[in-house]
Parts: sequence; structure tokens; C-alpha cells
Amino acid sequence: MFAVVSIALSIYKKDFNWLAAFGGVCSVFGVLLTVSHSVPKNESEMQQYLEQLYPEKRDGILAWEDPNEKEIEQQRIDKANNILRSESLGLIVTVIGTLLWAYSGFITQAVWG
Repeated sequence: MFAVVSIALSIYKKDFNWLAAFGGVCSVFGVLLTVSHSVPKNESEMQQYLEQLYPEKRDGILAWEDPNEKEIEQQRIDKANNILRSESLGLIVTVIGTLLWAYSGFITQAVWG
């Protein structure tokens, strides 16, 4: 919605600095999307974070195998895939926003120069 308003204002006012302003905001959202998975949002995520830093058990070569290990492993894979998708989308949004922010001002000169 913000993008549409920025483009409409840019065309109406014949000044693409409005689109550049959207690019700056888009970059901020992209960065937030990229790092959002690493910030614990509730108590269970905080507990998971602490367990990763300070595990209760240390598995060795002959570690006991949990019967639910395959299910747990699949959950870990699914979570990792979701994180990678979020980071990828965040990176793409950040790059697009930065390019818009940097170069939208030149569109004004090119179109209405």
C-alpha cells in the first residue's frame, strides 16, 4: 500500500523523491525481516535460545537415541527452511529498497528533465 501511494505521489508531483523515500523505508523493513528470527519473541523461544547456548546434556559418540528423533529432526529442518526463506526475502527487500532509495531521484530528471 505504501509503495502504491509513493508511486502515485511521485507521478502526481512529478518528483520521484517520494519513491526514494519509500526505498528507505523498504530497506528498514528488509533488515528487520532478515534479523527477525534471531530475536526471541516469547518465553518458549527464550528458553530454546538458552538451551542452545547451554545444553543440559552433551551427546557423545554412543549417545542414547530418542524414539522421536526423526520427528524432532523434521521440525528442526522445517524451522530452518522457514528462517532461510525469511532471511532471503529480507535480503531481497533490502537490496530493492536500497536501490530505489539511491536511484529514484534520477528518474525525475530522466522523465521530466
